[in-house]
Amino acid sequence: MATTLALTGFASSSANSTGATGSATAQESRPGLLDSPAPKAVHDWLGYDRPAQYDSIASEVRVPMRDGTRLACYLYRPGHDGDADSAEHPSLLVDFTPYQKYRANPANTYLAERGYNVLNCDVRGSGNSTGTFPSWFQPKEATDNYDLIEWLARQPGATGDVGQMGQSYGSITSYRAAALKPPHLRAIIPIVSPTDIYSEWVYPGGVPSTNGTRWANSGPVLSPGDHTGTLRSFQQHPLYDAYWKQAVTTNKLRDVEVPALHIGGYFDIFKNGGFDALKQRPRQTWLLNGPWVHGGFLQIPGLDPALQGVDSPNAISFSVVLQWFDHWLAKRPGAQLPPDRVISYASTSVKASGSWHGYRQWPPAAPSGPRLYPTADGALVKKAPASTGFRYQVNPADGPSADVTGTLPYDPSQNQASAEQINTLSNGRYTSNRATFTLPAFTADTTLAGPVTLHLNASIDTQDTYFVSKLETVLPDGRVLPIETGYLRAQLRDGLEKAKPVTPGTPTQYTVSLGQTHWRFMPGEKLRITIGGGDSPRIVPTNLAGAVTVHLGGKTYVEVPVLR
Repeated sequence: MATTLALTGFASSSANSTGATGSATAQESRPGLLDSPAPKAVHDWLGYDRPAQYDSIASEVRVPMRDGTRLACYLYRPGHDGDADSAEHPSLLVDFTPYQKYRANPANTYLAERGYNVLNCDVRGSGNSTGTFPSWFQPKEATDNYDLIEWLARQPGATGDVGQMGQSYGSITSYRAAALKPPHLRAIIPIVSPTDIYSEWVYPGGVPSTNGTRWANSGPVLSPGDHTGTLRSFQQHPLYDAYWKQAVTTNKLRDVEVPALHIGGYFDIFKNGGFDALKQRPRQTWLLNGPWVHGGFLQIPGLDPALQGVDSPNAISFSVVLQWFDHWLAKRPGAQLPPDRVISYASTSVKASGSWHGYRQWPPAAPSGPRLYPTADGALVKKAPASTGFRYQVNPADGPSADVTGTLPYDPSQNQASAEQINTLSNGRYTSNRATFTLPAFTADTTLAGPVTLHLNASIDTQDTYFVSKLETVLPDGRVLPIETGYLRAQLRDGLEKAKPVTPGTPTQYTVSLGQTHWRFMPGEKLRITIGGGDSPRIVPTNLAGAVTVHLGGKTYVEVPVLR
């Protein structure tokens, strides 16, 4: 949600440029994931594109809201030689956020050149819009979004058919506006979208993260008082209360009636939002999930990817966005829906070396979920071991983790090997940050596709603690790559709304969700699960000092979705 991530890989360009995406002067490269192994139907769908037909004519406008507040917006229209086209075109509201710099997004120009009226606006009280910022995702912001959609539908040169898309913050405003059912809204594209901003970001599993603090202080373009007020709101609401229930979208998804293409990344901080939307709206949600963090994967054709901030070898074409709206708004015959309900990329330990797959549902139709049981000697086995205990000391500063963007398995700085080394002396003294449990090396390719869940029976010697669990792959060369991480505050084990005291020394059952994954282990690699008490710098290092005893046996196990 931070400003540095907000463009999701789009670079800045002049708001008044025309024909910007039609004549690239810098070197262009093909998005690497378009050439990954894929079923033909998936390959063809990802490869959709069509040439520009117009220039992009940009102008600054002030759009009145129902209470008289005027929002600062840029309007991009199809045209030629400096004049807007006289014909009617479908319209798009793109990235309704407090970040302001979305107005320089070359995606606006790309879409206008292909026949769309494109509107980009600052939310009230941010950027150059009038009014007061009411903290994020408040009702007034959603009704403003509704008003923008209806205003855009009424403008000269508009067909009345409107779509909305957005990334991160803009994806949440897209869902929230759609839940209000604007009469002229036809389809949406939420990109890297959380549906529960509380449990996915500010308080994952009820554990305080550093992300909320960073975002409130440096993300949106606000007044100093509004920055302070937003951070204070986060700090005053550590539980999932009315403040968060109003802000999240998970409890509003069933009110969304228009079709949605939810684009997400398995390594993004918001990796679970799309799966929540698919579960709640299985007939109106299509899911595209790739090997991505919170940005840098949608490459606009005709522009140098380096100027877009795009990781081209790990990218797909932005034209998947164009195809969605061409289908629902422009109704072009060649614009197709995704060939399956879920288009998913199975990653491996080598970056961008995986493959695309199409599934009718998620998890896929034929997964099995074997239980893997930790043992006292650090192994994972398929049969519950004899009951015994395994003790670790809480280290609130355990790490490393990626602070904002998500999980970074291919970044050398995220190699977990050194953090998991154990130095034990004969006198019992040792150094270790976390408990680790590892399967023997795979002898054949093995794919996980679905949710990974740790069921933990443990006792603590304090009033509360944070549980941090990682799913990792251990490579033959000794590197340890993080795949997923889950969190849980012990007192919130029965729900995030109300803290329930923990009796020190009493065995208690906990469930830690590590989220969704699609990962292929190769021969010689090992699956590892870890349990600890910190994840710096992502988690605030305020966990209580103490010890945790994991009670091994039938009540402590990991569910892994092995695809056969």
